Amino acid sequence: MNMAWKQHKLLTVAVAAMLAAPLAACGADGKDNSSGSTPGGELTYWSMWKQGEDQQKVLQAAIDEFTAATKIKVKVQWTGRDVLQSVAARMNTGNVPDLTDNGGAEISGALVKVDGVTGLADVYSAAIDGESKKVSEVIPAGLVGPYKTSGGEPWIVPYEIIGNTLWYNGANADNGLATKQPATWDEFMTWLDAQKGRGRTPIALDGDVAGYVAGWTTWSVIRHGGVGLLNKAAQDKTGATFDDPAFIAAATDMEKLIKGGYIVKNSNATKWPAQQNNWAAGKSPTDVLLMGTWAPSETGPQAAPGFQYRSFPFPKVTGGKGDNAASAGVIGFAVPAKAKHAAEAKKFIAFFMNKDRIGKIASEAKNLTPRSDVAAPAELADFQKEFVAAGENVYPPNDNVSAVAPQWATNVWEQTNADFFNGKLDAAGFIKQLKEKTIKLYQNGQ
Repeated sequence: MNMAWKQHKLLTVAVAAMLAAPLAACGADGKDNSSGSTPGGELTYWSMWKQGEDQQKVLQAAIDEFTAATKIKVKVQWTGRDVLQSVAARMNTGNVPDLTDNGGAEISGALVKVDGVTGLADVYSAAIDGESKKVSEVIPAGLVGPYKTSGGEPWIVPYEIIGNTLWYNGANADNGLATKQPATWDEFMTWLDAQKGRGRTPIALDGDVAGYVAGWTTWSVIRHGGVGLLNKAAQDKTGATFDDPAFIAAATDMEKLIKGGYIVKNSNATKWPAQQNNWAAGKSPTDVLLMGTWAPSETGPQAAPGFQYRSFPFPKVTGGKGDNAASAGVIGFAVPAKAKHAAEAKKFIAFFMNKDRIGKIASEAKNLTPRSDVAAPAELADFQKEFVAAGENVYPPNDNVSAVAPQWATNVWEQTNADFFNGKLDAAGFIKQLKEKTIKLYQNGQ
């Protein structure tokens, strides 16, 4: 489920025309648009999941339980990944669902910028059904920091975490990773050299996916400059943020990977998912794969017998401002502005956050939840430790640039990274082009 790097750009283009007209609703200002919950009642829920998907099955079971317990009927449509196009199309009519779900960046790009969501502070202060804890006590504050209304209220309640980390086969004893994983960049480079000496090209990469290529540089910028630096650069019309020393330091590290012969040959000449599948199947001389937490589910069917999905954090750098950061995007619930049954929708959210119910996202759908007291699937246990250790120092996919500056993310960041990794630019030229293209983009009114 490669949401973070693929879905957002498609969705942004698809809904752009729908969002052009101003909305009369008041939602993102933090006001409660509910008409009050009554005994029984109903709500309409349009979901990003399709019938038969594991998450759909988990949510449907919770819906059935919710209706039995509250007599509130849930009219659900299992729309699929383009659900926000349907929601956006209804915003000016007032005939919107009471509840929807999607990735945080996707909801931000489709609804938040047009004041199309309701603040959910009252959900966070509510007690979880069947527990003494409040919703706010089980969701790390750092997760929802980027997803707040102009009034400071969170507008999303996450139920699934997606992150980006370095994957390896724990059953492979030949490359040493099963015994010790490199924690620093220097250790990583030493390990890469050792694998190269064994005739390996240790880094697997589907180079035809621009987001996968840029993902390496994103991580390096985060490690050197800290969370938020790339986000700042994406919105800086002057391009001056690229003068920060963290950018050239990150680019220099990436240049070593590009020129060092560590990346699988012809990575940009094959079609996704060839390289990730070859890595999992043991059909290429590769050892590590930088990818999201969907890696086990995407590559699992092609994995070699006995493959053990293990992961370790992107290596730390000397003096790095983001050395303790972790990548953590969210998939969660949102209540659209103008929802007629917002109170019922909010009640369902608090109901679903119960440990046993949300826990099935891990046990049955095999994904990570925001609750640290819910054990991760075995394949994601390493990443859960990475995520928990980061505390509030987490960042959304791509440092949230796809949400705040989608055209910059696609036309500047990803394209320039592609040229860099294809050998058309050196480190200094890479930074120079990023700065120049950023200035030009904004001068052209983008």
